[in-house]
Amino acid sequence: MAEQREWKVGDSTLRFEPPDLVLVHTRGQATLEDAVCMVDIYRELGQQRPFFLVADLSEATTLDVEGGHHLSQHVRPEWILGTFYIGARLLHRALTKGIALAAHLSGRADASVLNKVHFVASEAEARELIARMRAKRLGKVA
Repeated sequence: MAEQREWKVGDSTLRFEPPDLVLVHTRGQATLEDAVCMVDIYRELGQQRPFFLVADLSEATTLDVEGGHHLSQHVRPEWILGTFYIGARLLHRALTKGIALAAHLSGRADASVLNKVHFVASEAEARELIARMRAKRLGKVA
């Protein structure tokens, strides 16, 4: 996983930046079909190495209910080191926290999954937090 990669899924663009960052920019609606494709990409990357996910939702409209359910059922918590949402409106925040809570309540994730979800104002803020989290994981002072 040493090279940058990019995918187009429905109204979303996903980009992997080595060593462990996935950027998602969603415009418009995300459907069940989109969610299935995203899970496949997350699985491929996450099975190689856990990653940080930065999702820009500032231009997103809705996530199909079935798509949200598919994400909550199929994204494995061990693939994701942390998720950072940019521009998440109240509905997006409730939905993303609900997905994390569902994973915890269904026994697919421990309570720490709720602490892996962050809401930030910009990509720069997300990258700054990720740098601190990487340093902490490596045992360095951030």
